[in-house]
Amino acid sequence: MSGKNNIIIIFFTVLVLLLSYINYFTDYTSDHETMLIKMIQALTIVLFAYLMDALAEKIIKDRVKDTRDRYTLRKASSVFITLLAAALLLIVFLKETTTLIIAYGIFSAGVVITLQDVFRNFAGGIIILFFKPFRAGDRMQLNDCYGDVLDITYFHTTLMEIRQWVDGDQYSGRVLNVPNSFILNSTIMNYTKDFSFIWDEVTIMLAPESDWTKAKKIALSTINEIIKDYIEHSKKELARMEQKYMLTSYDVDTKAFMQIEGDRIEMHLRYVVDPKKRRHVNDMIVRSLLETFDHEEDISIGSVSSVEIIKMPGIDATTSPKT
Repeated sequence: MSGKNNIIIIFFTVLVLLLSYINYFTDYTSDHETMLIKMIQALTIVLFAYLMDALAEKIIKDRVKDTRDRYTLRKASSVFITLLAAALLLIVFLKETTTLIIAYGIFSAGVVITLQDVFRNFAGGIIILFFKPFRAGDRMQLNDCYGDVLDITYFHTTLMEIRQWVDGDQYSGRVLNVPNSFILNSTIMNYTKDFSFIWDEVTIMLAPESDWTKAKKIALSTINEIIKDYIEHSKKELARMEQKYMLTSYDVDTKAFMQIEGDRIEMHLRYVVDPKKRRHVNDMIVRSLLETFDHEEDISIGSVSSVEIIKMPGIDATTSPKT
């Protein structure tokens, strides 16, 4: 409790005691007893408001370590206590119910408009902590922000950013603090909730004379060996998801889709993978396929394109330009 609060609390305590003594133990205010009682009640309300504010400040200071959260909670608690004290003061001085409701409504509306972002963030934090659309450790997308959830508080969610100028879903090194109000009007894209895998693709370009059926067989065998643990676990997770969602397919097997594009054959390989290891697995697959195809004489990576070369007209460097 700060020294300033101590002085204010002592001041109002003395006033309450002094007015109470004058009202109940003297006859000086017999003509103004009603007003004096209202003054005593009002000062008592203000005194208790300061006591509540000082107590809230101490609790928040002891239990909340994050500076941003401590500041926001202090601000919210102070507004709540002020709003409550103002409502009680209106009850003391206004007897007419209609007048009281109108005055309190106008005051409350002003406070809500002024601190709407604080209340929206707090409401979003309550929704997140109770309904758990995501948890710490989940990989997710919030509007244009991608990252892994590091921490969830009542007012903001902290992400370790991925993507941006870094390819392959790897960390950029920036820590993002996203206000929790996003939960009220934004779509949350969770990469790991309920089903902790995603599908990824690798595209291999084959020369037209390549044995594509052999290449397809080798590619599927190579990928399945690399991701065999992912396939096993993803099938178990899909089986559990059937109890919660309506699923139409359990197909997590590796697929190869062939396509002719110009003078090359494109082989699109679709497989299931842990989203946090996507780039690592992608690299393993590409390197394994390149090494394997390098030993196959009837499989060639790449394509042959015709290039038309136009000879530029010669310039005689010994001839001086005309002036």
